[in-house]
Amino acid sequence: MAPVRCPEPFVPPGLSCRPARPGRKLLLLLSLLLLLGAVAPMMSEAAAPTELRLGYVEYFLPGVDRKDVALAVQLWAHRYVETERGLGVRLSAFGSRAEIRKALLAGQLDVVHLPTVDYLLLSRELDLKPFGVPVTDGEFGERYVLLVPKGSGITRIGQLRGKRLLVQAMSLGQESLPARWLERLLRDQGLPPAARHFTSVNYEVQPSRVLLPVFFGQAPACIVTERSLRTMAELNPQIEAQMERIAVSQPLIDFVMCLAPSVNPSLAPRYAELGLGLSDNPWGRQMLLLLQLDGIAPFRPEAIEPARRLVEP
Repeated sequence: MAPVRCPEPFVPPGLSCRPARPGRKLLLLLSLLLLLGAVAPMMSEAAAPTELRLGYVEYFLPGVDRKDVALAVQLWAHRYVETERGLGVRLSAFGSRAEIRKALLAGQLDVVHLPTVDYLLLSRELDLKPFGVPVTDGEFGERYVLLVPKGSGITRIGQLRGKRLLVQAMSLGQESLPARWLERLLRDQGLPPAARHFTSVNYEVQPSRVLLPVFFGQAPACIVTERSLRTMAELNPQIEAQMERIAVSQPLIDFVMCLAPSVNPSLAPRYAELGLGLSDNPWGRQMLLLLQLDGIAPFRPEAIEPARRLVEP
């Protein structure tokens, strides 16, 4: 077969289609192409976003002032993430599940800190990627206990019909895990919902406002975390000595740290590392202390199952 003739418009004068030894111009062209090949990934990496967009639901604040939380996060962001890790942080607080859902759908967040109930409900429609959960006393989450005064003669929740109940809730009242655990306790014993079984159910964040009324005989029963009971007993050993547990929950995770659906895949491991490494720097440890947590552990599906069973039918 005869050689294919080079198209006339692309053949400069003096060149032909026959193989030739590379000349100076060809070597220069090859060098330029290699340089462009090396520079392109660098340009792409430089164009990647360098700002962590972090969102959390503001009503999930376990007994601390919102300004204290905001200040602790800002110190962590500016003095550690920005100064030591070279990554900007944009912090957004949301007042409800609906608000943070809207931001997630709009692709405005990279990492979210969600109450467990919100996580379980939002993950039904959004591709949230959980990576961190709280650790308390070496367990995932908190155990809740139903307490009555010792010597009251009350040994079952059914005996609290028509009485007042106080509940320590780390998030929004009836949306909280202890509230859902309470409803499950009642249902499992064939009792009516809490709104009908008790004369009133009051939710408080501060454990002292839940425990002390029962201790002083002003309320017949309460639900608190094991940690809160132990902390209060350290201040006054008579508190635990005068209380009796009539029910104890499985460890329940109060919140989940997630990567948002819109997160840049190349930066996702870096973001997750920052969340899991809070205990590795003084600013992160300050946040953990403020939130009364031992640390953040990698997410494990089985750890959230006790909470999932309370939320899903």
